[in-house]
Amino acid sequence: MNVFEDLLDELKEENLLEDTVLDKIRAASRVETPVQFASAKPQGATAENADVSNGEDPNAPAIEAPSDPRDFFRKRAMEEVSSLQMVDHVLSGVEREHMKVVPVAFNDLQVKKALHTFLNITEGFGTPEHVKAEFVLMERTQAWSTALSERDEQITVANVRRFCENSRPALSSQALMALARFYRNSPFSEVVRGKFDFVMTRLFSRGIDEHRRRVLFEHAEMIGHISTLYNNWSSIALHDGEESAAEVAAAVVRFKTLIGEADQAERFGDLIEADLFNRIREFKEELGEMFYAPDVTAAAIDCNIRLGNRYVDLVEQERELSGAATIEEKYGYSFDQIVSNAAGKTLLLVDLLRNGEEIEDVVEARPQAKPAAKPARRAHTQAADKKRAFSFNLFGVNRWLLAILVITAFLSGGVYVWAEKFAGTSSSMITAKELDINDADVRQHILKARTTNETVYGVIQPTFESMDDDRKKAYVQKVLAFAQDKGYKKVNLLNEQGRTVAYSNGEQLELFTP
Repeated sequence: MNVFEDLLDELKEENLLEDTVLDKIRAASRVETPVQFASAKPQGATAENADVSNGEDPNAPAIEAPSDPRDFFRKRAMEEVSSLQMVDHVLSGVEREHMKVVPVAFNDLQVKKALHTFLNITEGFGTPEHVKAEFVLMERTQAWSTALSERDEQITVANVRRFCENSRPALSSQALMALARFYRNSPFSEVVRGKFDFVMTRLFSRGIDEHRRRVLFEHAEMIGHISTLYNNWSSIALHDGEESAAEVAAAVVRFKTLIGEADQAERFGDLIEADLFNRIREFKEELGEMFYAPDVTAAAIDCNIRLGNRYVDLVEQERELSGAATIEEKYGYSFDQIVSNAAGKTLLLVDLLRNGEEIEDVVEARPQAKPAAKPARRAHTQAADKKRAFSFNLFGVNRWLLAILVITAFLSGGVYVWAEKFAGTSSSMITAKELDINDADVRQHILKARTTNETVYGVIQPTFESMDDDRKKAYVQKVLAFAQDKGYKKVNLLNEQGRTVAYSNGEQLELFTP
């Protein structure tokens, strides 16, 4: 049985709806619970492809159509309320952690009362009591959904993506399905579609390593699962009929063509010059609500994952061929946002280049060792020891031996002075220069700063993280203006762990959540 059937059993036995619902919902939204594949074949799957999934992943989402019509309405009511509760938790987390605002959660008491009344109707379905209770529950849940949509309007796709990726413990499949359901049934907008695109991609994929992913199902099977989800969510089918079928088929072919272009790119520069990420974004915008067609959604998920994997492969290849510093100076952070949106996963160039020695040298600017200095000190010390050893009987020592001893001590001292005064100041050993920040407004959030040819790297203080996004952007603009006055073109702010938190080059300003 799934979580909702367990809830129904507890409600029947103890009649404690409030405690049971809250406990189960919060547990489901915070814990990655293993779920099993549905035994029933998904809609759209044939006998040939029904068993062609990518292995029975224990963390794959359980997607199944309702089997007992008598429980359909009760299960749908439970799922609707629990989904809204999960979405409320997620939006509150995004507001608190990424927007730095205090969440104002919806007062769901009236919803719980309406659900309690609906589930405890003893009369048959379709009776006046049942119809009235269902109508009241629908009114309450619609008010909740509207309130959530208003809050969600202030949240960007990047905010949702970073929260889902960084949530610890990871969001469960049930929580992701609740988000997908919310966005699928929300009024359409390009931002809502972008969030739906990301959530569905995350729901139907699993990580291979830190940056690469794999699809959980074969294409035909994924279409069937998406169709089943839509039926369970009571989502309206927007594209039916032969004319729509032709448009859907053309959209699927277009996604496959774009995937082929990415696979054919031999170098990282080829992928960037083809402007593939912008073209994918524009194509998704052109699709509008057709994006929700199960075939198109499945094709988009496959495109997102394969494009992201190809991007990672080409960055790693280019790092080996050209070096991390060359790539960073040439491309900077200009493509991070559009690549992340197109791939349905946060892909920051600085993270992909992190294994490059050049980047580490620039960011950390570790001082080089001075190998000549230590031997000089040892030689000087040894000479001094010899001098002290013979000083008690100076006039009894062979004068030639004494002369050699004095000359040796003099030469050792000269080597020591040279190593300290000249070798230690060689400019070739410095990879990044210290920058003196004499502007009080800029200095208030920066611990220290270094520079390369074009970029100012600043290590921020914890006070920077406590600001909201608008104040952070205003501060980054101040730092950029200060850097440009000094003759530099870019600023890159890092936390004490060396992770980028903000970047600007005058034309673009990005904030990142490490």
